[in-house]
Amino acid sequence: MIFDLALRNLQRNLRRTLIAEISIIFGVFTVVFVGNFIDGMQYAWAQFEIESDTGAFQVEHQDYRTLRKSEPLKVTMAGAGELIQQISQSPGVRAAYGKLEFSGMVSNGLKTTFFDGVAVDPAQQARVLNRQEDLIVQGKPLGHGPGTGGVVLGSDLASMLDLKIGDPVTIVVRTYHGSLNLINGTLVGTKNGRHFPSSTYLEMSLADSQLLLRVQDRVSQIVVAVDDIPALPATMAQVATRLSADKRPFQLRAYPELIPIYAQAIALFKIITLVIGLVLCVLVGAGIGNVMAMAVMERKREIGTLMSIGMEKKTLRRLFLAEGAITGALGAVIGMVLVSALTWYVASHGGVTFPGSNASGQGISIIPRLSPSMAALGICMPIVVALVGAWWPAAKAAGLSPVEALTEPSA
Repeated sequence: MIFDLALRNLQRNLRRTLIAEISIIFGVFTVVFVGNFIDGMQYAWAQFEIESDTGAFQVEHQDYRTLRKSEPLKVTMAGAGELIQQISQSPGVRAAYGKLEFSGMVSNGLKTTFFDGVAVDPAQQARVLNRQEDLIVQGKPLGHGPGTGGVVLGSDLASMLDLKIGDPVTIVVRTYHGSLNLINGTLVGTKNGRHFPSSTYLEMSLADSQLLLRVQDRVSQIVVAVDDIPALPATMAQVATRLSADKRPFQLRAYPELIPIYAQAIALFKIITLVIGLVLCVLVGAGIGNVMAMAVMERKREIGTLMSIGMEKKTLRRLFLAEGAITGALGAVIGMVLVSALTWYVASHGGVTFPGSNASGQGISIIPRLSPSMAALGICMPIVVALVGAWWPAAKAAGLSPVEALTEPSA
């Protein structure tokens, strides 16, 4: 009965009801659509980091993080080829490759400086990190040069040594067993990115580095790409089960732990979402509160009549709260239908692409994602805030005396 009467009251003043609904629909549509884009931006940023640097997860020695700077070769993993094969055959894994970290001196014949080196298998790396080439500033990535001996340097390191593409470089390292060794190479490319210090970065092929360092079939980390990022925990559990029988001191780390600023970025996205939710609260609350307050002013005689024929104050309060709830629910549903349709349309057409700043010019596409949290916010928050916004007008209506309501002219 209460909801039937509330519906009739809303239909009696369609103009006022439509104004309230439009404000709610606009608020839900704007806030949720922006939230969908923020969620898509978060996913696109994480995907870019995964495809250009970290992979979905990495397998490493359990002491890798504590000793990687002081003794990087002491926390390498033996039998890398067999390990990579085991991991690659795990359900959900698309590809995997090993990388070897080391340090030493690099020289152009006249100038010499320290470097932090990374050695990779270019072909396997390309299967896991398909955006690595985006980081190349000049020249080409490893694997595109003639034969072995190719070296890629950070752009700042190449500039410090006055090296140009095609120039020879000499690399001196301390081997796994403590002796000195050197190799002559050729600069094939320079790269830049915030994933590594450009002033000390050196990259060479895994085969060359294993000969140079005298570490046969050893790697520092195994970088893994997966078929489905949302299913990452299950995939990592499968890999951990396969490796547990090996009895070697492994650990697995997923991309949120591997990306240094991931936690800060996620916290920022959450703050933005919270601000968006507060904006939705203000929009909906102000709209509903204003509409209900006007309804009380305009319907004083009606309120007095209802009370004089025996309607209790709590029932009258429920009537106005029902009107607010219906208004909020209807606006939320219509707003969510519209925003879901637009989100689907934009996503199905490739999202919004922002131009890239790398050498390839490839941009980053942000595809809006209708997350469960934003859908819940868009549906529940307008109803809750509508009830809150309608509470004061409902209490005011219930507080009127029948005589006052009947004698005072309506607004």
